[in-house]
Amino acid sequence: MFTSSLNLLLSREREREFRQAATERRGRRLSSSHTPVTRVTLRYASVADSARLRQLAELDSGRAPSGAALVAEVDGRLRAALPLEGGPGLADPFFGGCELLELLRVRAAQLTH
Repeated sequence: MFTSSLNLLLSREREREFRQAATERRGRRLSSSHTPVTRVTLRYASVADSARLRQLAELDSGRAPSGAALVAEVDGRLRAALPLEGGPGLADPFFGGCELLELLRVRAAQLTH
């Protein structure tokens, strides 16, 4: 009987220590890591984007759109493009542009309706 009571007390104390350590880690993580503000802009490509579209096409091993296109910028950097006349989109493979391409597809669908 005494052993089971002692084990229960020890397990409760150990649980309390775990919870306290988790709370402390969470507090350190929240205070030490500042979430960067990211601005995503979806817009029509312009003539001024030609060089950046070619660079994006090189990164993605594709071809830069020759006609109308939508582009996605993240914090001012061109990360994805979607030709509006059909064809595959382009995305920066080092940035994870698949999500941006999906955003561009949704926006393109909104613009056509």
